[in-house]
Amino acid sequence: MGDMIAIQRDSAGRRAASYWFVDGLPEILFGVLHLALGSIGLAWGFDIKNPWLNVAMAAVFLPFLLLFWKDRVILDYFKARLTYPRTGYVRPPGEPEPVLAGRLVTLGTAPPVDWNVTSFRVRVAFFFFVASRVVNFATEILIVDGRWSVPIVMALVALGVYAGNRRDAHAYSWQSAAAIALAGLLSIGLELPPRSRQFLPLLIGGVWLLAHGVPTLVRYLRTYPAPKGAGA
Repeated sequence: MGDMIAIQRDSAGRRAASYWFVDGLPEILFGVLHLALGSIGLAWGFDIKNPWLNVAMAAVFLPFLLLFWKDRVILDYFKARLTYPRTGYVRPPGEPEPVLAGRLVTLGTAPPVDWNVTSFRVRVAFFFFVASRVVNFATEILIVDGRWSVPIVMALVALGVYAGNRRDAHAYSWQSAAAIALAGLLSIGLELPPRSRQFLPLLIGGVWLLAHGVPTLVRYLRTYPAPKGAGA
């Protein structure tokens, strides 16, 4: 039975889910917006009353929310112009089906298993946003020193990114996840106002995602040159 499950996990659907990350675009797009929001948030903490920084925060936050809502549609648009002409089209992965407690499932009612799924948006990209809110809560409500709240929260994020994606089509090594915790630890030495420190998880997440996505895109473009006569 275990062998059958292993074979299914290595099915065409699972390979399709892995293919979604072959060009690094998911990590690059999320990384850019994480980095932009984190950087503006850092500056906003130094000058809260600056109206231009408030406008900049809103201008970045709206695309940030839109990406979480329509990430596959947006990425599919870019992939249609960069990836699909080079290596072909594969159906974008879906979200894993939630486990329904109390539901009676039999051989006749069980839905077909689709391994073309990925938890990247929820178990990777969203972790850094949640971490930012947790640091803010700890600093503002629990009155915890932000210098230590960031390292603690980022260590939990690192654990979640590694453990939560071990069985995903796009997993991360423990060394890669450890870099998140290390970045949180190094942030202790930064002199920042409390309102700026809450944006460090987004900044760390943006740099970490781009560190994965940009080299992946460079390797992809070198490995799969554009076909002759292809459009823009």
